[in-house]
Amino acid sequence: LIFAMCVNIAAYAGALFLGQGDVAWFALICLLTGAALSADLTILPAVFANRMAKIAPAAAEGFGLWSFVSKLTLAVAAVTLLPALEAAGFNATSPSNPEAAIDLLVLFYAGLPCVLKVVSIALLARAGEIEERG
Repeated sequence: LIFAMCVNIAAYAGALFLGQGDVAWFALICLLTGAALSADLTILPAVFANRMAKIAPAAAEGFGLWSFVSKLTLAVAAVTLLPALEAAGFNATSPSNPEAAIDLLVLFYAGLPCVLKVVSIALLARAGEIEERG
């Protein structure tokens, strides 16, 4: 899981430096982030299920909470990031956007996932330390 997160960080970091016409690099980034997302979608729930089995064997509602939190984070992201892009002058239907709006879009698309993955890795490492002491 942590390896997949590191691949994701590297791929998204590469997206920060894409320029107009970098189609091959963009395709590689899409391939890498797609593979890393697949790992997130399979390994992370398995780790969660394993942990739930240890701490609360009859706690099936943990997956309901998992689903709720996943949807809530997507909603929070949309409510906060989309208005910020609009305030910067970004218009998805426009053939051209201000440079500042494009820069913000790139930071939200590529930079923010890198930061979130680094935080996730730190939390996973910390959870492992706690479990070893536990």
